[in-house]
Amino acid sequence: MDNKHPALQSACDFIKVNLHLKISMLDLKRHTKYSERSLQLLFKKHLNKSPFEYIEEQRLLKAYELIKQHKQSKKTTDIATEVGFRHLGRFSVNFKRRFGVHPSALARS
Repeated sequence: MDNKHPALQSACDFIKVNLHLKISMLDLKRHTKYSERSLQLLFKKHLNKSPFEYIEEQRLLKAYELIKQHKQSKKTTDIATEVGFRHLGRFSVNFKRRFGVHPSALARS
């Protein structure tokens, strides 16, 4: 993320380190010292998505990476939980939408 706003970079770094946690706007506000609205505008301007869309995207990317890394040695449901998904059905649907393959099929490939 080159030449991005420092608060946005800070928020993104915080998200990547804390993917496994439930991250709220209050967490991002406290971490960056920026208002919720300012953060929303920064995400939209620089990343063309909301903070929560960014969080979900990072979780999906991390899950993809871990599923490929662990193949069948680790359950996809464990990986989903590990990267912060609380609703496994939504994880599976969004994973397939994003990558064109179900998480379990990727693990078997």
